Amino acid sequence: MEAHSLFVPGWGAPAALYSPGLPDEWRVLEPPSFAASAGSLAAYRRWLRIELRNQGRSTLGGHSMGGALAILAAAEAPQLVERLVLVAPAGLPLDKPIRKSMRDFVQQLGSGAYPRSVAASAAAAVARAPRAALTLAMEVRRLDLRRECARIRAAGIPVSVVGCLTDTLVTCDRTRLLADLLGGTYDELDSDGGHMWMLSEHERFAAMLA
Repeated sequence: MEAHSLFVPGWGAPAALYSPGLPDEWRVLEPPSFAASAGSLAAYRRWLRIELRNQGRSTLGGHSMGGALAILAAAEAPQLVERLVLVAPAGLPLDKPIRKSMRDFVQQLGSGAYPRSVAASAAAAVARAPRAALTLAMEVRRLDLRRECARIRAAGIPVSVVGCLTDTLVTCDRTRLLADLLGGTYDELDSDGGHMWMLSEHERFAAMLA
């Protein structure tokens, strides 16, 4: 069966945010809305499990929360995951204050880094279900996926992890540790873009995935 390449967006990020940087063989998934999920990480895990089963054995990529979801999916069904490509993945406890994270998110929306239509869509999703959005963010911040990483390592799934020196949310100490726990390779970028560096560096993002 032909392997697919699926990419899972981060918290609050529509699929369209990543599309400009994806190689042709990759498809970015559209996650459930905050309102539809009621802010439950379990709902996102169920959604990805169904997507993966429908597609069959796949290379699975993810950014931030999407990286954590990819780790969870691979630990649960390693037979369905050909390879993992994790960009600033959540999965270990985060200590950046939630208010600062939210402020940075709003600043990114207003900075022009997001295409206008994508920014409007992301902002509207939070506005429709602010409590669910916050609940999900808090749940992701508390994740500690060491046991899941051990299962993936034992299964022998190839893993690539990418960190960014200017990322103040999923910091390099966390990305390096996750790469070690997963038994994967690790690359560290020096980019001004921080946690969302791929928004302005499409070619670099595409090359990393390819």
